[in-house]
Amino acid sequence: MAALDRFRLDGRVALVTGAGKGIGAEIATVFAEAGADVAIVARTVSDLDEVAATIEKQGRRALVVPADVMDAAALPVIASRTAQKLGGIDILVNNAGGAIPQPFMDTHADGMDWAFRFNVSSPMEMTRLAVPHMLERGNGVVLNVGSMAGIHASRGYLAYGTAKAALAHATKLSASDLAPRIRVNAIAPGAVETSALKWYLGYMDEQGTPIRETMMERTLLQRNGVPGDVATAALFLCSDASSWVTGKVLEVDGGWAFELLPRTIPDL
Repeated sequence: MAALDRFRLDGRVALVTGAGKGIGAEIATVFAEAGADVAIVARTVSDLDEVAATIEKQGRRALVVPADVMDAAALPVIASRTAQKLGGIDILVNNAGGAIPQPFMDTHADGMDWAFRFNVSSPMEMTRLAVPHMLERGNGVVLNVGSMAGIHASRGYLAYGTAKAALAHATKLSASDLAPRIRVNAIAPGAVETSALKWYLGYMDEQGTPIRETMMERTLLQRNGVPGDVATAALFLCSDASSWVTGKVLEVDGGWAFELLPRTIPDL
């Protein structure tokens, strides 16, 4: 097989959660460009419809699945509907996740539990439900979307960073459990300018400089990321181009310095 052909996803079915906008939407459309049919999951139907239209313009099938991944009862429906409507599941991208930064003294046990369920328990359950469908097709690939917040310490990210660190290790553990027929990897994005981040970028850092400028200055490549930076890395990890890669976390961060995020939360 030619080297570039190994990046193709022809004949494969991908399921992408959190696909209504940002990184998830970009992954879904890049996968369609590479030849995959894609089931897209998010809570907002209007967002999904826009992504589906882009997928269909590329000549691929798009399955809109409005659902909240925090609803445990919805997860089996997502998996079964995808397999039924698109013929199976070859690729699962656990992209949905997140948590709002807040000071340590405002981070209570219920907030930690919520972040863990959103960023770890739900993706692992979605994976468990997708695995039988992958095995029916012969093999499969799982990609978990983590965060550099799970690798570096930043003030205010106790719940989110801890959950993403757990997701990184869950990636390694599930790769061991599911080998050799199913590969499992993760991406740890840095500062990617999506709608989820842009609200934060307009604030000032501790020196009165706009946070966007500070973040770029502290990044080796001197810019924040865009969703396409992550989506093309996802294509590598979910295609045959990475057929000898499993249990790994790929940092896609522009060269994240340790103190990338300014301290917007004051000392106690």
